[in-house]
Amino acid sequence: MGGRSFASKTDIFVSLAVILLAAAVYMLFSRSTGGSYAEIYNGNTVIKRVSLSADQTFTVDGYDNVVFEVKDGAAAFKQSDCPDKICVRTGYIKNNGQSAVCLPNRLTLRIVSGNDGADTYTG
Repeated sequence: MGGRSFASKTDIFVSLAVILLAAAVYMLFSRSTGGSYAEIYNGNTVIKRVSLSADQTFTVDGYDNVVFEVKDGAAAFKQSDCPDKICVRTGYIKNNGQSAVCLPNRLTLRIVSGNDGADTYTG
């Protein structure tokens, strides 16, 4: 019947190109979308900004009973004096745009990217 039993060199080349393209797209979109900084807000005002590159535990001025922790490129409310502890139970966040909120204290922990090199903002 004259049907081809082997793929031509062109078919092989196109197949390999499609596989490589698919692998490149997968690698591009599967990279970490982690942030560079954790910002602490009181209402809509940034009161502290810390790098996610160094492990640390800290508080912010006026909120000595609220403890934050940066560990392994992620940040969390580690302790809070609020009654329900939803902020603490949220756990660690690390991806751009993620946030954890302590409503009774009006504090928000938000992950952001940035490359301005600032370690701390106070306002």
